[in-house]
Amino acid sequence: MKLQNVKLNYGFICWVLLQSVVLAYGGGNYAPSDIFSHTDIQIEADQVINRLMVAEGNAVVLGNIKEGIVIVDGNLLIAPTAQIDGSIIVLGGYIEQQQGSQTSGHLFNLKPQRFPMMNLVIGSLSLLAMLSLIILPFIIWLMFNIFKRFPCYVRLKNGFYRMQHRWPLLYIILTLGLSCSMLVLFSELAWKTIFRHTMGMFDNILIWLVRYFANPTLDSIMIFISNLGYGSIYGFIVVAAFTILVMYRRWLEFAGLAICLSGGAILNYILKNLFERARPDAFRIVAASGYSFPSGHAMVSIYFYGMLAFLIARNIKSWQWRYVLTAITILFIVVMGISRIYLGVHYPSDVVAGYTAGGMWLMFNISLLMWWERNR
Repeated sequence: MKLQNVKLNYGFICWVLLQSVVLAYGGGNYAPSDIFSHTDIQIEADQVINRLMVAEGNAVVLGNIKEGIVIVDGNLLIAPTAQIDGSIIVLGGYIEQQQGSQTSGHLFNLKPQRFPMMNLVIGSLSLLAMLSLIILPFIIWLMFNIFKRFPCYVRLKNGFYRMQHRWPLLYIILTLGLSCSMLVLFSELAWKTIFRHTMGMFDNILIWLVRYFANPTLDSIMIFISNLGYGSIYGFIVVAAFTILVMYRRWLEFAGLAICLSGGAILNYILKNLFERARPDAFRIVAASGYSFPSGHAMVSIYFYGMLAFLIARNIKSWQWRYVLTAITILFIVVMGISRIYLGVHYPSDVVAGYTAGGMWLMFNISLLMWWERNR
């Protein structure tokens, strides 16, 4: 009887500690949520949320909003019972604030124009994304070439080579450090997505933005890109990569790529079955089985194609062509993730989680390959 009481008390203590941890991290339904809507919405008087974003819809606020409102191509009605903290931004609509309502923070209102403001917002975001992916690598390459003209470049370069010769494990340690940082990012994202459910607004906004451009031609393009991460085209690329490594007798690189590929597939299977997140059921264009979190295609684009880019880049002497290869690889990885969101088989948070998990596995395998080569 005493033993049973001890076990009961021990279990009760564990339950209390677990609940304390959950509450400390904002678990449960106590944390206000973010809401994104592309239709008309009303926030009730007893409702408390963090942020409200509405695209091409009207909003009526009777409740409490903690961190502001953004509305594009829609009107906002602030009722007497409403309490809004943070900025209020309405683009392409009107604001009606009734007496008795409480607002704090900056208020910005741009009246309706002759063209939809949403087109301007989408176009600006798309242009910014394209410039970041295309121009940023070129800017980095240009800055590097300018830096090479300074006298300090030679001293830094010689110092780096001396450090590399004196501490040959430096590359391996740095790569393992990057792998650990990716693991931390994945853990944080998994906690926010699966347990705290705070990624809903991020998912909804990105899905809506990606699907905003949907058309039959883009459907075919996205299906082709997605097939590069699974299927016959992907299988051909894998076989070709291993065949080339065998032809040139790159046995260590062959083994490293094999472990990277097989281990990544096993890791993705374990993570999917560990979190068991269902796939989205809206805008489904292609069939997909299994769980959703993390995205297997996003992981493949990182650990397989990233490993291929690494193996190719280390045999390229020109820094310019290395930057070109890096830019193309990054662009491909991003487009692969976008294709999975566009086709309706993954949430954006699944894709980001796939990037972090795949990046962790890629960095680990690169460090493993360098360790083998050093010992040999």
